[in-house]
Amino acid sequence: MKLKSIFVILLSSFISQSSYGQTKNEKEERIKISEFPEVTQTIIEALPKNCKRLKFYKETDGDKKSYEVKFKYLKQYYSIEFSNQGLLEDIEVITKFKNIEDSARQHIAAYYKQFFKKHKFIKIQKQYVYTSDFNADAFIDHTLKKRNTASANYEIIAEVRTDKKRSIKEFTFNHKGEFLSSRILNPTSYEHVLY
Repeated sequence: MKLKSIFVILLSSFISQSSYGQTKNEKEERIKISEFPEVTQTIIEALPKNCKRLKFYKETDGDKKSYEVKFKYLKQYYSIEFSNQGLLEDIEVITKFKNIEDSARQHIAAYYKQFFKKHKFIKIQKQYVYTSDFNADAFIDHTLKKRNTASANYEIIAEVRTDKKRSIKEFTFNHKGEFLSSRILNPTSYEHVLY
């Protein structure tokens, strides 16, 4: 085993233990677009006309409040999240494990094999975190047209089992498949995450 691989596994183990106590207490409330911050309404109205099933939500996760629009575009499901002030935070697109780039997929698979007796993927998303390199409209346009060159994180909701217990957790990995964080999902948070 290469020294780099050993280092990644040890680092993942340390990070896994330090983020173990975090819990996701996210709640979504369906709202109208008119309840979104005004600046976001302009961005949403500029989405391609063939976006379907647009749904609007206000999210609360602990003290954090945000707004999210979910929709289907060219047979893929997207969500765009905005801060409470209306600033673009990220774009997520649902994907499948087999569609993750080979090297990243191998790192992610190795992580689950090392830390859990069993695992079952429930939902996998590519997450494009917004940076100010583009304006918000251009960032969204590039992502929807698959021209976004930014490295995507992977957000994975999985049912995992150790010798002692079973839980449903949200995991975040970087574009290389390296573990970043995890949070236990409360049952109330779990229901809406499937879309």
